Amino acid sequence: MDEEQMQASALEENPRPRSKKWQWLFQVFGFLGFVAVTAAAVVYLPVFKLETIDVKGTSYIPPEDVLRIAGVYKGQHMFQVETDKAVQNLRKDLRIDQASVKRTFPNGIFIEVEERRPVACVACEFGFLDLDRKGMVLNAYRVRHLKTIPLLTGVEARDLYIGDTFENEQVILALQYLSPLDKTELGQIVEMNLADPRHVVARTINAAEIRIGALERIEEKVEITKSFLGDLRTTATPIPFIDLTYSKAYIPAMTQTSPK
Repeated sequence: MDEEQMQASALEENPRPRSKKWQWLFQVFGFLGFVAVTAAAVVYLPVFKLETIDVKGTSYIPPEDVLRIAGVYKGQHMFQVETDKAVQNLRKDLRIDQASVKRTFPNGIFIEVEERRPVACVACEFGFLDLDRKGMVLNAYRVRHLKTIPLLTGVEARDLYIGDTFENEQVILALQYLSPLDKTELGQIVEMNLADPRHVVARTINAAEIRIGALERIEEKVEITKSFLGDLRTTATPIPFIDLTYSKAYIPAMTQTSPK
Protein backbone atom coordinates (compact mmCIF):
# COMPACT_ATOMS: atom_id res chain seq x y z
CA MET A 1 0.00 0.00 0.00
CA ASP A 2 1.52 3.27 -1.04
CA GLU A 3 1.60 6.43 1.09
CA GLU A 4 -1.43 8.12 -0.54
CA GLN A 5 -3.63 5.07 0.06
CA MET A 6 -2.52 4.98 3.68
CA GLN A 7 -3.53 8.67 4.23
CA ALA A 8 -6.96 8.12 2.61
CA SER A 9 -7.60 5.13 4.81
CA ALA A 10 -6.69 7.12 7.95
CA LEU A 11 -9.13 9.90 7.02
CA GLU A 12 -11.96 7.40 6.58
CA GLU A 13 -11.29 5.88 9.98
CA ASN A 14 -11.00 9.30 11.73
CA PRO A 15 -13.37 11.78 10.03
CA ARG A 16 -12.96 15.51 10.87
CA PRO A 17 -15.26 16.78 13.68
CA ARG A 18 -18.25 18.96 12.63
CA SER A 19 -17.40 22.61 12.59
CA LYS A 20 -18.19 24.35 15.92
CA LYS A 21 -19.25 27.46 13.97
CA TRP A 22 -22.46 25.80 12.81
CA GLN A 23 -23.25 24.54 16.30
CA TRP A 24 -22.92 28.11 17.65
CA LEU A 25 -25.20 29.47 14.94
CA PHE A 26 -27.86 26.84 15.67
CA GLN A 27 -27.75 27.79 19.37
CA VAL A 28 -28.11 31.50 18.62
CA PHE A 29 -31.05 30.98 16.27
CA GLY A 30 -32.68 28.67 18.80
CA PHE A 31 -32.33 31.26 21.57
CA LEU A 32 -33.69 34.06 19.36
CA GLY A 33 -36.63 31.90 18.40
CA PHE A 34 -37.39 31.21 22.06
CA VAL A 35 -37.21 34.94 22.88
CA ALA A 36 -39.51 35.80 19.96
CA VAL A 37 -42.09 33.20 20.99
CA THR A 38 -41.96 34.39 24.62
CA ALA A 39 -42.32 38.05 23.61
CA ALA A 40 -45.27 37.27 21.37
CA ALA A 41 -46.93 35.35 24.19
CA VAL A 42 -46.43 38.28 26.58
CA VAL A 43 -47.80 40.79 24.07
CA TYR A 44 -50.92 38.85 23.20
CA LEU A 45 -51.76 37.25 26.53
CA PRO A 46 -54.87 39.02 27.92
CA VAL A 47 -53.56 38.75 31.47
CA PHE A 48 -51.26 41.74 30.82
CA LYS A 49 -54.03 44.06 29.57
CA LEU A 50 -54.57 46.96 31.99
CA GLU A 51 -57.55 46.37 34.24
CA THR A 52 -56.69 48.50 37.27
CA ILE A 53 -55.33 52.06 37.14
CA ASP A 54 -54.89 53.78 40.51
CA VAL A 55 -54.37 57.55 40.73
CA LYS A 56 -53.27 59.04 44.04
CA GLY A 57 -52.64 62.60 45.18
CA THR A 58 -55.31 64.48 43.22
CA SER A 59 -57.70 66.94 44.79
CA TYR A 60 -57.44 69.86 42.38
CA ILE A 61 -56.97 67.93 39.11
CA PRO A 62 -59.62 65.42 37.93
CA PRO A 63 -58.15 61.87 37.80
CA GLU A 64 -59.36 61.49 34.19
CA ASP A 65 -57.14 64.48 33.26
CA VAL A 66 -54.15 62.71 34.83
CA LEU A 67 -54.79 59.57 32.75
CA ARG A 68 -55.24 61.58 29.57
CA ILE A 69 -52.01 63.52 30.11
CA ALA A 70 -50.07 60.35 30.98
CA GLY A 71 -51.49 58.51 27.94
CA VAL A 72 -52.74 55.57 30.01
CA TYR A 73 -56.08 53.82 29.53
CA LYS A 74 -57.78 50.55 30.43
CA GLY A 75 -57.33 47.74 27.93
CA GLN A 76 -53.87 49.00 26.98
CA HIS A 77 -51.05 46.47 27.24
CA MET A 78 -49.08 47.30 30.37
CA PHE A 79 -45.73 46.92 28.58
CA GLN A 80 -46.80 49.49 26.01
CA VAL A 81 -46.93 52.11 28.78
CA GLU A 82 -43.66 54.05 28.67
CA THR A 83 -43.47 55.01 32.33
CA ASP A 84 -40.64 57.54 31.91
CA LYS A 85 -42.44 59.29 29.07
CA ALA A 86 -45.70 59.30 31.06
CA VAL A 87 -43.89 61.03 33.96
CA GLN A 88 -42.41 63.63 31.60
CA ASN A 89 -45.85 64.35 30.13
CA LEU A 90 -47.38 64.77 33.58
CA ARG A 91 -44.67 67.15 34.76
CA LYS A 92 -45.21 69.36 31.70
CA ASP A 93 -48.64 70.23 33.12
CA LEU A 94 -48.35 73.36 35.28
CA ARG A 95 -50.80 71.91 37.79
CA ILE A 96 -48.43 69.01 38.62
CA ASP A 97 -45.22 69.44 40.60
CA GLN A 98 -44.02 65.82 40.90
CA ALA A 99 -45.23 62.51 39.42
CA SER A 100 -44.39 58.81 39.39
CA VAL A 101 -45.80 56.00 37.22
CA LYS A 102 -45.24 52.33 38.13
CA ARG A 103 -46.44 48.98 36.80
CA THR A 104 -48.21 46.70 39.27
CA PHE A 105 -48.25 43.12 38.05
CA PRO A 106 -49.98 41.42 36.49
CA ASN A 107 -52.34 44.05 35.01
CA GLY A 108 -52.19 47.39 36.81
CA ILE A 109 -50.64 50.86 36.75
CA PHE A 110 -50.13 53.09 39.78
CA ILE A 111 -49.84 56.86 39.24
CA GLU A 112 -49.01 59.25 42.07
CA VAL A 113 -48.87 63.01 41.63
CA GLU A 114 -48.08 65.98 43.81
CA GLU A 115 -50.26 68.86 42.73
CA ARG A 116 -49.38 72.49 42.50
CA ARG A 117 -52.56 73.41 44.29
CA PRO A 118 -53.47 77.09 44.69
CA VAL A 119 -52.94 78.30 48.25
CA ALA A 120 -53.44 82.05 47.79
CA CYS A 121 -54.68 84.68 45.38
CA VAL A 122 -53.12 88.06 44.62
CA ALA A 123 -54.34 91.09 42.67
CA CYS A 124 -52.58 92.05 39.44
CA GLU A 125 -52.98 94.82 36.87
CA PHE A 126 -55.62 92.91 34.89
CA GLY A 127 -57.39 90.91 37.63
CA PHE A 128 -56.25 88.13 39.95
CA LEU A 129 -53.64 85.36 39.99
CA ASP A 130 -53.76 82.00 41.78
CA LEU A 131 -50.39 81.08 43.35
CA ASP A 132 -49.08 77.69 44.44
CA ARG A 133 -46.89 77.09 47.50
CA LYS A 134 -43.75 78.15 45.61
CA GLY A 135 -45.25 81.31 44.15
CA MET A 136 -45.91 79.94 40.66
CA VAL A 137 -48.89 81.45 38.84
CA LEU A 138 -51.35 78.63 38.12
CA ASN A 139 -54.27 80.63 36.74
CA ALA A 140 -55.20 84.20 35.87
CA TYR A 141 -58.70 85.74 36.03
CA ARG A 142 -60.31 89.11 35.45
CA VAL A 143 -62.78 88.36 38.24
CA ARG A 144 -61.64 86.50 41.34
CA HIS A 145 -62.33 82.83 40.71
CA LEU A 146 -61.59 80.79 43.85
CA LYS A 147 -63.13 82.11 47.07
CA THR A 148 -61.74 79.14 49.05
CA ILE A 149 -58.19 80.50 49.26
CA PRO A 150 -56.98 83.67 51.00
CA LEU A 151 -56.47 86.93 49.13
CA LEU A 152 -53.03 88.44 49.79
CA THR A 153 -53.44 92.20 50.24
CA GLY A 154 -50.84 94.92 50.65
CA VAL A 155 -48.95 93.63 47.59
CA GLU A 156 -49.68 93.65 43.88
CA ALA A 157 -48.26 91.49 41.11
CA ARG A 158 -47.12 93.11 37.86
CA ASP A 159 -46.07 91.62 34.53
CA LEU A 160 -46.74 88.06 35.67
CA TYR A 161 -48.40 85.37 33.57
CA ILE A 162 -49.26 81.69 33.93
CA GLY A 163 -46.09 79.73 34.63
CA ASP A 164 -44.20 82.72 36.05
CA THR A 165 -43.12 82.90 39.69
CA PHE A 166 -43.93 85.80 42.02
CA GLU A 167 -40.49 86.43 43.50
CA ASN A 168 -41.48 88.66 46.41
CA GLU A 169 -39.93 87.71 49.76
CA GLN A 170 -43.03 88.57 51.83
CA VAL A 171 -45.29 86.65 49.44
CA ILE A 172 -43.04 83.57 49.51
CA LEU A 173 -43.01 83.61 53.34
CA ALA A 174 -46.79 84.02 53.39
CA LEU A 175 -47.14 81.01 51.08
CA GLN A 176 -44.88 78.98 53.37
CA TYR A 177 -47.26 79.83 56.21
CA LEU A 178 -50.39 78.97 54.22
CA SER A 179 -49.30 75.85 52.33
CA PRO A 180 -49.38 73.41 55.29
CA LEU A 181 -53.07 74.25 55.86
CA ASP A 182 -55.55 71.81 54.36
CA LYS A 183 -58.42 72.76 52.07
CA THR A 184 -60.89 73.33 54.92
CA GLU A 185 -58.45 75.47 56.89
CA LEU A 186 -57.52 77.59 53.88
CA GLY A 187 -61.21 78.14 53.22
CA GLN A 188 -61.58 79.72 56.66
CA ILE A 189 -59.05 82.49 55.90
CA VAL A 190 -60.47 85.29 53.79
CA GLU A 191 -57.52 87.70 53.66
CA MET A 192 -53.89 87.99 54.68
CA ASN A 193 -52.54 91.54 54.83
CA LEU A 194 -48.82 91.88 54.07
CA ALA A 195 -48.62 95.69 53.96
CA ASP A 196 -46.49 95.84 57.13
CA PRO A 197 -43.96 92.97 57.31
CA ARG A 198 -43.77 93.36 61.10
CA HIS A 199 -47.53 93.17 61.62
CA VAL A 200 -48.99 90.61 59.20
CA VAL A 201 -52.65 89.94 59.95
CA ALA A 202 -55.02 87.29 58.59
CA ARG A 203 -58.81 87.52 58.86
CA THR A 204 -61.21 84.60 58.96
CA ILE A 205 -64.77 84.09 57.77
CA ASN A 206 -65.80 84.43 61.44
CA ALA A 207 -64.29 87.97 61.45
CA ALA A 208 -61.58 86.75 63.85
CA GLU A 209 -58.05 88.09 63.41
CA ILE A 210 -54.91 85.99 63.39
CA ARG A 211 -52.19 88.46 64.40
CA ILE A 212 -49.19 86.71 62.90
CA GLY A 213 -46.71 89.54 63.26
CA ALA A 214 -43.41 89.00 61.42
CA LEU A 215 -43.32 85.91 59.23
CA GLU A 216 -40.83 84.03 61.38
CA ARG A 217 -41.13 80.88 63.55
CA ILE A 218 -43.44 79.79 60.75
CA GLU A 219 -43.75 76.09 61.67
CA GLU A 220 -44.69 76.96 65.25
CA LYS A 221 -47.24 79.57 64.13
CA VAL A 222 -48.77 77.17 61.59
CA GLU A 223 -49.46 74.56 64.27
CA ILE A 224 -51.12 77.14 66.54
CA THR A 225 -53.13 78.48 63.59
CA LYS A 226 -54.41 75.01 62.71
CA SER A 227 -55.53 74.47 66.30
CA PHE A 228 -57.17 77.92 66.42
CA LEU A 229 -59.08 77.35 63.16
CA GLY A 230 -60.29 74.02 64.50
CA ASP A 231 -61.59 75.76 67.62
CA LEU A 232 -63.40 78.35 65.49
CA ARG A 233 -65.32 75.57 63.75
CA THR A 234 -66.50 73.98 66.98
CA THR A 235 -66.96 76.76 69.53
CA ALA A 236 -70.13 78.79 69.86
CA THR A 237 -68.30 81.57 71.70
CA PRO A 238 -66.99 84.34 69.40
CA ILE A 239 -63.21 84.77 69.53
CA PRO A 240 -62.10 88.22 68.29
CA PHE A 241 -58.43 87.41 67.72
CA ILE A 242 -55.38 85.30 68.47
CA ASP A 243 -51.97 86.94 68.82
CA LEU A 244 -48.99 84.88 67.62
CA THR A 245 -46.42 87.62 68.18
CA TYR A 246 -45.81 86.44 71.73
CA SER A 247 -43.59 83.49 72.53
CA LYS A 248 -46.82 81.82 73.67
CA ALA A 249 -49.99 82.49 71.67
CA TYR A 250 -52.41 84.87 73.36
CA ILE A 251 -56.19 84.44 73.06
CA PRO A 252 -58.39 86.97 74.90
CA ALA A 253 -60.61 85.50 77.61
CA MET A 254 -64.25 85.36 76.54
CA THR A 255 -67.29 85.14 78.76
CA GLN A 256 -70.08 82.82 77.72
CA THR A 257 -73.46 84.53 77.95
CA SER A 258 -76.07 82.24 79.45
CA PRO A 259 -79.21 81.92 77.36
CA LYS A 260 -82.27 83.63 78.83
